[in-house]
Amino acid sequence: MIKSMTGFGRGSAGKNNQKVNAEIRAVNSRFLELKIRGITLNPQLEGMVRERISDTLQRGNIHLKLDFPATQDTSAMKFNRDRYEKLQSVVQEIHVEYGQRLDISDIITANDLIAVPEPSDLNKKVLLDAISNALNQVNQMREKEGDKLKKDLEDRINRINKKITIIEKEVKKFSDEKTQTLRKKISALLSDGELDESRLIQEVAYLVERADITEEIVRCMSHFEQFNAFLNTTDEPVGKRLNFLLQEIGRETNTIGSKSPMTQVTNLIIDVKGELEKIREQVQNVL
Repeated sequence: MIKSMTGFGRGSAGKNNQKVNAEIRAVNSRFLELKIRGITLNPQLEGMVRERISDTLQRGNIHLKLDFPATQDTSAMKFNRDRYEKLQSVVQEIHVEYGQRLDISDIITANDLIAVPEPSDLNKKVLLDAISNALNQVNQMREKEGDKLKKDLEDRINRINKKITIIEKEVKKFSDEKTQTLRKKISALLSDGELDESRLIQEVAYLVERADITEEIVRCMSHFEQFNAFLNTTDEPVGKRLNFLLQEIGRETNTIGSKSPMTQVTNLIIDVKGELEKIREQVQNVL
């Protein structure tokens, strides 16, 4: 089962002044990028949080917001005098050094004015449990989105497969049709002269060899099988491998289009390229 990299989840753990809320938002990214907001964790605890998230989500742009309801008590809020005075000092220094008058309101925020006490003796287990609960929701959403992606990708790759099969049949007709066409043209040019069958066969063989796309067709079919196999794999991330296969399919179809002189084949290749582009957009969100 494939998973989407898009997901959202909320989780809570603990109670009273030890309650922790965790909110996770995940979108697609080539690598794992994690940003933590809400509170500054000590290096050891932050490392544990990052390990928990990376083990579960593996890839994506992840935003983790931590919330401690106990710190939202307005009676616990205090005026952050030290920070305010420091900002004033910076504004004054800029004026003295550069002659530039800067309004402190341009650089100050509510967070600069208000100091909120951090929860004391933070319970590590409670924090990690809250994050795990949020991760469970993210995974559920990723799996649900993955099911939709899987169906869409299977439909599109099967449509491409059918078009390539049609191309294969059209190309097989090319040899016989070209032989008959050349035979008529040469006979008309020779009038009553004798037609050199061996020469005709050589010319047809040359044209057919130039337009032969057997190898490209075989490789495309192999890529389709691998693509569908990856869509039905286990929980192992396959997004990067799907993207690689798309590049290979695109390379083979470009070669088919450049080799074949047939208008029908050219039109079918245009349709295939359109489908490949849509698949490529979808695969960017596959874990």
